[in-house]
Amino acid sequence: MRFTAVLFAIFGFAIASSGQVEINPNLKWKFVISQDLDLASGNFIEYEFPAEKNHDYIFNITHNQDSLHAVLLVFDLQDKPIRKMILDNNQLSIDLPFDVPASGTYKVVLGLTDPKGKKGDLIPSTFTLIKRPKV
Repeated sequence: MRFTAVLFAIFGFAIASSGQVEINPNLKWKFVISQDLDLASGNFIEYEFPAEKNHDYIFNITHNQDSLHAVLLVFDLQDKPIRKMILDNNQLSIDLPFDVPASGTYKVVLGLTDPKGKKGDLIPSTFTLIKRPKV
């Protein structure tokens, strides 16, 4: 009986976490992925994600340090740059809107750098990707 309850709980969690969550039904924005990260200043991380042609995408990274610069880069799997944004205006929330030329797997490289040269400090951050059909 206990095994069955655990199995149903796992199955229910898998169903709930597999779908994309609508943010604003009127605008059709949906979450693709959202993750809390501890980024080390000066280090970069890389994610792969599936993307569809004829959709708008926005990567967002938020952090709590007002003296950091953010770097967000989007590449196709042949390492061709799709979008690049380097912000040095000390924003705590950075948006990178983009679209893709074809459906497929893409990757994003993101990082935070300290203009004062401090490296290695962990910076609590949130990384989010949302999408919607082109309007």
